[in-house]
Amino acid sequence: MKAFLRNLKESDIDILYDVENDEKLWKFSDQKKGFSRKVLREYIKIASIENLYVANQKRFVIESFDMKVLGFIDLFDYNKKKKYAYVGIVILKNFRNQGIGKRAIYLLQEISQKIYGIRELRVNIDPNNKFSVKLFEKCGFKKINNSFKKIIFHD
Repeated sequence: MKAFLRNLKESDIDILYDVENDEKLWKFSDQKKGFSRKVLREYIKIASIENLYVANQKRFVIESFDMKVLGFIDLFDYNKKKKYAYVGIVILKNFRNQGIGKRAIYLLQEISQKIYGIRELRVNIDPNNKFSVKLFEKCGFKKINNSFKKIIFHD
């Protein structure tokens, strides 16, 4: 399925709320509690104004060309000096195993390099999350110590 990345918008609130409050997903991140709709509305509002340099994170919606939200992908813990950022991704349950994650990661790599000048993407994956390990390995990430890294730009 073809997809593109776009910025968050107010109409994403219901899907974002469901994802952020799905306790089954928390084990794959540092998240320990859910978020209210009010907090998420503020986040969406701020995210539309602030960029990666200000907020230290940037979330994108993964959307199909027929306007279906397929998931979310984000850059976070951006290190401006060393030019790297971490990646987080969640594909909605009905759209998994269709190549959407791989497509989104490649699109994020392009944006990271061309817009933000990022040279390296990193991801921390629980070793038990076999699907994510496989996805990032397919996208060229290499395991180094306890995380996966990919150099996306060389001098």
